Amino acid sequence: MEFTLTVISLLIFLGFLSGVVSVMAGVGGGVFFVSIMTLMFFIPIDTAVSTSTFIILFSSLAGFISYLKQKRTNFKLSLNFATFSILGSIIASIIFSFIHIESSLLKILFACTLLIAGLNMIYKTLKTRNNAKETDLRELNFTLQDHDYKPNLKKSIPLFMLAGFTAYLLGIGGGIINTPVLNIVLKYPIHNSTAISTSIIFFTAIYNTIIKIFLGQIDYITGLFIAIGSILGSLLGAKVSKKIPRIYLQFIVAIVLMGLAINMFF
Repeated sequence: MEFTLTVISLLIFLGFLSGVVSVMAGVGGGVFFVSIMTLMFFIPIDTAVSTSTFIILFSSLAGFISYLKQKRTNFKLSLNFATFSILGSIIASIIFSFIHIESSLLKILFACTLLIAGLNMIYKTLKTRNNAKETDLRELNFTLQDHDYKPNLKKSIPLFMLAGFTAYLLGIGGGIINTPVLNIVLKYPIHNSTAISTSIIFFTAIYNTIIKIFLGQIDYITGLFIAIGSILGSLLGAKVSKKIPRIYLQFIVAIVLMGLAINMFF
């Protein structure tokens, strides 16, 4: 790909938009980064997946720092959950060092993941819309110290591991699993769930990026330009997200995910 001024500007702009939406929704950005690279710039999906992991490392770091300042997440809590996600990534890296997945199959798996995530998010949004005002009022008074997640932790461990597994395989960060787990299983409000999810994504991305570097599949130049935009977008998204009602936030992200899935199928 020739990196003209137009191409560079477009990569940064798309990275910015992806960063805003991904941090607001706590989905890591990979669902957007991989789609951009494969659908718009025709980069092979295996390279796009590895490059997406590289981008996520930087965008999630920016979001993580912003959320720490807002006290919507904390270091110890995020690292505890991320331990299970990293374990899932380790398992995936071992398995797929012996098994190679064809690009066409990888693309189908990625599209199915987007579609399922979008449908699930719409279902949860419609299910909770009737009591949204009451929930939002409770969230205004919520602090992390008040919440005991331990009674439901056992249920969430295999799901966090699955998030790490898919993060390595599909380059999506794992947020499309992390956020619902935090919100539905561990009972964190959606605004805290997206923040903690972004934190988990950052720690998981450290391991995944190191492995992808050794495999040599990262398109560093493309990744760098998208990362620049995504970092700026992540900083803005972290500030804006706390002002948006959770119903609208979930619904918007769900529509975007499903649209990307349909484009990838066809």
